[in-house]
Amino acid sequence: MKHILIIADGIVAKHFLQRIGETFIRSNEYTVVTQDRSILPDKESAHFITYQFDPTSYIKLSKLLKREYDDIFIVMKNIVDAEGSYRNIRRLLPETRITFFNRWDITLDDENLINLNANEILASRLYDFLPNVPVVAQNVGLGQGEIMEVLVPFGSAYVYRHIGTIIQEKWRIVALYRNSQLILPTPSLMIKPNDVLLLVGKPAVLESVFKAIKQELGQFPAPFGQSIYLFIDMEKESKPCIDTCLEEALYLQRRIKGRKLIVRVTRPSDIETLERLKSIENDDIECIVDFRYRDFETLIKEDVKNYNIGLILCGSDIFSQRKIRQVLYRLRKPVLQLSEIQLRHLKKAVVILSEKKRMEVISSTVFDVASQLGLDVELLDYEPDGNFEKKSSVIKHYENLATIFSKKMRLRQEKSNPVRQLSKESDFLQVIPFSQNILSSRFLAYMSADVEKLYFKLSKNPQLFIPVEME
Repeated sequence: MKHILIIADGIVAKHFLQRIGETFIRSNEYTVVTQDRSILPDKESAHFITYQFDPTSYIKLSKLLKREYDDIFIVMKNIVDAEGSYRNIRRLLPETRITFFNRWDITLDDENLINLNANEILASRLYDFLPNVPVVAQNVGLGQGEIMEVLVPFGSAYVYRHIGTIIQEKWRIVALYRNSQLILPTPSLMIKPNDVLLLVGKPAVLESVFKAIKQELGQFPAPFGQSIYLFIDMEKESKPCIDTCLEEALYLQRRIKGRKLIVRVTRPSDIETLERLKSIENDDIECIVDFRYRDFETLIKEDVKNYNIGLILCGSDIFSQRKIRQVLYRLRKPVLQLSEIQLRHLKKAVVILSEKKRMEVISSTVFDVASQLGLDVELLDYEPDGNFEKKSSVIKHYENLATIFSKKMRLRQEKSNPVRQLSKESDFLQVIPFSQNILSSRFLAYMSADVEKLYFKLSKNPQLFIPVEME
């Protein structure tokens, strides 16, 4: 976690803090020093620590600076206060990076200082509005964050992935820079460490993509969305199934921190369950009851649009219906089919290897989910002819990710169909590509040797279906 100190005063500082409060990064902790508490955001997050004192006081500031900070921002309205705060900090922390909002053209000789000249920034922005003047790259578009440049770090889940395996919905990789050379992306182009990606898309989507590329484990269900969504149909599901799904949803929401849980109930008939749902509502849990008996597709499409859903939960009574699976498939959202085996009792996430492209698509999600739930990762390579070299590149890809994320991974190689062996185990979460194979009728699937089509034989365990195909 990054620790950031902000020395704040004035209207610019107020807008700056408000912006942080609305779009703060959960991996940052902010310490704010101000004399005027009215500039603080209306809703302060748990990631904010605030102090009210004069930052030009060396004695008071020295007590605060006994801890280490990764970055320091000075945003003040008065030149004497701003320069005085800067001098105090430099006496105590000579090498820490400082970003200084400079409204007065002050010259400060400091190699660890980012001197933001407010007058130059405003003049540059005004210049862009002159007619017949070319616009520089950083100001292309709406200026709302719809164009983003991202450096891919060595530890990213996007490293060594082919661009064609990355689902780009509402965003696109439009260019790649490597060794100071521009490369136009193709599906077969592999992303390497220190590549710079130029992304275009909706600003809110790009924020999630940025986090995914930087690979901060614990971001799932991003980039698919933010909220966790439980669907309950009281007519089609038994009460034990509903109770189990609700308990599992609450457990998952506690493990995947910072995510809101949306519980959608249709065809309400159990007053006891409705009263329980009402009792658990808070800022992070919202229960919505449909009394109009609308169909599943109408409800879930409406909720996906309104609540930025990133993960859909449902019981096996729901997911077993082929029409519902077809609707879920078209939504392009991960779906977790819950079961009587509780998530808290699982020990590993199991992936049965299949087509290379699909395996790359789900790989980062496998490790992210395993990390958040405290699971090991197990790959199962099924080759009836014993030629286990066929999937060596996929296995190498997973081994690289396991090393990057310091995650324990085991490889099992089987000549016989692994479904029979796995059906005897009850301590795993199966992670499955949500392909068209999952839409097959179960009757026809019995006559198939395709392991993905036989997923339902392992449905006594929780199963996570990750979208891998674009319409």
